[in-house]
Amino acid sequence: MTKHRPLDQTDHKILTILQAHGRLSNVMLAKRVNLSPTPCMHRVRQLEEAGYITGYKAVLDPEALGLNVCAFVLIKLDRNTRDQAEAFEQAIAAIPEASEYYSTAGTHDYMLKIYARDLRAYQQVINDKIATLPFIDDVQSTIILAETHTLGGLIQEAG
Repeated sequence: MTKHRPLDQTDHKILTILQAHGRLSNVMLAKRVNLSPTPCMHRVRQLEEAGYITGYKAVLDPEALGLNVCAFVLIKLDRNTRDQAEAFEQAIAAIPEASEYYSTAGTHDYMLKIYARDLRAYQQVINDKIATLPFIDDVQSTIILAETHTLGGLIQEAG
């Protein structure tokens, strides 16, 4: 990764469009940002090389996959040491229901995003896979009623 270079208005447009439409062809992207395809592709490659774009992925629909419960789980370790953090992160990586986790500052040490089939399956994840870890001091859950994704927010805030 190279050093971040300043972004201009066209770079911002490219990043905003790619956040919402990552599979958009280069020709269509070039039209939307008022460039010809070759310079547009060059800019995208520069944004990738500079580390502004770190990858492309498919966003899956949890409900279509039969995952009807989503929750954020706040975890407090009994001692927040490097060894415990590494052990916790290794344990969480082995739990397929944990789609994301974040190390946090404040009252809790970690926040997990958990998907499960239903509430019973969610309770099993908490009881059997998380609360049984030897270094857990506290577990708090918040069930998500609806997920809303805002695309382009990062670029709007950074600009």
